[in-house]
Amino acid sequence: MKTATIALLLAASAGIVGCQGKGDFSLLGYSTAPPYDPSIRSVYIPVFKNPIFHTSPHRGIEVDLTEEIVRELNGRRTPMRVISDPRIADTELIGEITYMGKGLQNRSLQNLNREFDVIIGCKVVWRDNRTGKNLTGKRGPVFPEQPATIFDPSREPPPPPGPDLQPNVVTITGYGRVIPELGESNTTGAQAASKQIAQQIVNMMEAPW
Repeated sequence: MKTATIALLLAASAGIVGCQGKGDFSLLGYSTAPPYDPSIRSVYIPVFKNPIFHTSPHRGIEVDLTEEIVRELNGRRTPMRVISDPRIADTELIGEITYMGKGLQNRSLQNLNREFDVIIGCKVVWRDNRTGKNLTGKRGPVFPEQPATIFDPSREPPPPPGPDLQPNVVTITGYGRVIPELGESNTTGAQAASKQIAQQIVNMMEAPW
């Protein structure tokens, strides 16, 4: 009798827990698989545009920010990989820096900046090159079982984002706290702000629940 009961319990457990491949499993509707759409296999990330006025030490901040996003994406367990050819990329992430400044938090008795934030603002659009649809913001349901489109490199590259994508631009702001007394500088603050933006962008690329 005990053997039959154990067998039934094992059978029930097998029905509740399901394997998904690559070592992931699901339990009661939850899964250990990365929260990204598995049909999106690649993303092209051109260097962010930077039309704002900026001086040293922030020259080239658009390159640093783009590299930070690539590092953050490559450091996550996602099905996506960053590629350099937009013609064969499933998706494309387009960004532009819109603001860079400081937010004073504290002054010393000598009226010097004792603590402040380096603030970087940007706007991004993530689009599907296979369909031309916007992926930023509310993306609607995701159907991982649908196979990704197979690209033909001889085809013309997809057109740039049109006016229909403009309402779907997402604004993201990063803050990097700087305390000069601890040896921190504008550069370390910009690095912290860029990392915060990169984390927000990669979080945004997760599949909706």
